[in-house]
Amino acid sequence: MVEKKKVVHIAQSPGGVAEYLYMLLKNWNDKDYKNILIVSEDYREQIERFKPYVAEIYFVPMVREITIKKDISAILKVKKILKKIKPDIVYLHSSKAGAIGRIALALNFRAKIIYNAHGWYFNAKISNKKKKIFAFLERILALKASKIVNISSSEYESALKYKIAPKKKMCVIENGIDFEKFKNLDKYREITRKKYNFRDSDIVIGVVGRLSEQKDPLNMIKAFNLVNKENNNTKLMYVGSGELEEKVLNFAKENNIIDNVIITGWVNNVEKFIPAFDIAVLPSKWEGFGLALIEYMACDKPIVASNIGGIPNIIKDGINGFLFESGDYKELSKIIKILTENKNLVQKIVEQNRKYRKKFDIKNVIKKHLSLFEEEK
Repeated sequence: MVEKKKVVHIAQSPGGVAEYLYMLLKNWNDKDYKNILIVSEDYREQIERFKPYVAEIYFVPMVREITIKKDISAILKVKKILKKIKPDIVYLHSSKAGAIGRIALALNFRAKIIYNAHGWYFNAKISNKKKKIFAFLERILALKASKIVNISSSEYESALKYKIAPKKKMCVIENGIDFEKFKNLDKYREITRKKYNFRDSDIVIGVVGRLSEQKDPLNMIKAFNLVNKENNNTKLMYVGSGELEEKVLNFAKENNIIDNVIITGWVNNVEKFIPAFDIAVLPSKWEGFGLALIEYMACDKPIVASNIGGIPNIIKDGINGFLFESGDYKELSKIIKILTENKNLVQKIVEQNRKYRKKFDIKNVIKKHLSLFEEEK
């Protein structure tokens, strides 16, 4: 009997990366590979859903911030686990896990090392000095990667611009979703709208994502404030949570719109919440891909998103959605108002995305990964 190849996935971030990992592992049907997880403590709350799809799970205290003492400890623990497992392939997800994993693999390992930044940090809204520092670190660590996965053509071009690695070492595998989850849309729309006491006449403007600087919820709440002042039947629904939640709620209180703002907190089943939306928004300051966009498409929602990063690779302005300049809450509010008043335009966008979304099926993502795993080192 041929022994299965061991693939170790290392991840620190519990947000979009966790969702990506879950969909990848859940739909992984190739019997030649055995998937193993090494993840941060942040994954403990949702580990039950991962268990059926992996052979082993290891927890390591990895933190997002650069903390020398904690990072060294994490590196040593990861190295010890990898020495025990003896993997054939190590797949590193996001920059922090990518750094810890590659340093841990620096000596005495023959595994094929694949790195996916899930969005280059040097594309974030940070100073030019920090961009150069992070790009330099990525260039150094790229020497210890067999292959680097970019999640969009925009990310790939950024990596070339910053000279992260030669073309032959990089590839593009766009994100995808499990469309099988997105069924019974009418049923979930009714259940969720009833749960949050939405009336039939209410227009729900929804956002899926962390309430963090990257996702720019403060810009979103400002835009919603303008929309709501003209139409009190509008509601803002945030599916997520984050460090800026309190600021968003304070703004809502100060502007007397708190009764029209709903923040659900963390959920693992966005497919039950998005159907309640009437308009879906992704107001990010930076975004390597924007997985929520495909989830919006799967739920037949008209989309408004910021014109940055990998988003224009997915949303073509005026065709299958609308783009606005990141940070321009007045422009965002105008586009939302247009969509609230024009049902024909909404239907046109939805129909375009029904044709377009098929390319983002998670099954296609898995096929591309299998090809990547089978390439020579």
